[in-house]
Amino acid sequence: MAIPALHDTLGAAYVGNIVAACLYGLTTLQTYTYYNRSPKDPVVLKTLVAILWVLDTLHLAFVSHTVYEYCVADFGNLIALLEPTWSVLAQVIVTGVSDGIVRGIFCHRIWILSEQHVPTLMVLAGSSLLAFGCSLAFPIVGFRYTTFVGLQQISWILYLGLSTVVLSDVLISAALCVLLAKRRGNFRRANSIVRNLIMYSINTCLLTTLCSLAALVAYAASPHTFIYISFYFLLPKLFLNSLLATLNARKSLRDQLSKDSVQIPLSSGTMSGESRTARGFDTDRLMHFPAYPRNASDFKGIAVAQAF
Repeated sequence: MAIPALHDTLGAAYVGNIVAACLYGLTTLQTYTYYNRSPKDPVVLKTLVAILWVLDTLHLAFVSHTVYEYCVADFGNLIALLEPTWSVLAQVIVTGVSDGIVRGIFCHRIWILSEQHVPTLMVLAGSSLLAFGCSLAFPIVGFRYTTFVGLQQISWILYLGLSTVVLSDVLISAALCVLLAKRRGNFRRANSIVRNLIMYSINTCLLTTLCSLAALVAYAASPHTFIYISFYFLLPKLFLNSLLATLNARKSLRDQLSKDSVQIPLSSGTMSGESRTARGFDTDRLMHFPAYPRNASDFKGIAVAQAF
């Protein structure tokens, strides 16, 4: 009797677990860096980062449990590959919650940069909530089925969820790029900051969008394998790493802005009304990030950097 090929089932899950573990190590490093670099960040933001790291840890535990069940506990039992473990569906829930929090942070940035433009926020929030809802609906309904074949009956939820994830990420990236481009001024340092942040915004959603598309295509092309699951293992870690990268980049961006320039420390209490009008909005309140020395000619660039 010929032994069936396992490279697109156990092999795909195994590779996905290894890459997810590597990304988790990067997440842990970036989280440690964040708390070292941003001791004055608000408690709310610090708490959200801690929650995201805990969710990421839980996600890796579920992924590892899935691979352990198939490769060790059910070793040699090929029938077990037809049955989804509880941890497969549980990690989908964790992914939805984690990605929902990250998208909420990005939407808050856009809310600030757009100067509280309600229609923009409604579009982004609507797509993000739909993606979040699908990520919860699929596993909750999926617990009723005992085989992957049975899960195909609700495949429309998975298709809708992954498509909405792609749409939401593209919209968030596009909105950030457009709003940042509008913040360009007449000062070279400020414009340099804006260009860097635009690149960060593009990279933020590029990897997650490609990964979501890969999962969507893999499921459509080969729903009976675990290839799409291996891509899904990586989604929350890519998204969280993108967020942490932008948070950790703030210090270098601020240093770049203040390099070789005369610093004029100003506080929100001493800044004149005229200065507040010039910069367009209160930078001390953007994302509740701490104030730092400002160059009088770069209010616009600082306001943008503060929002990140």
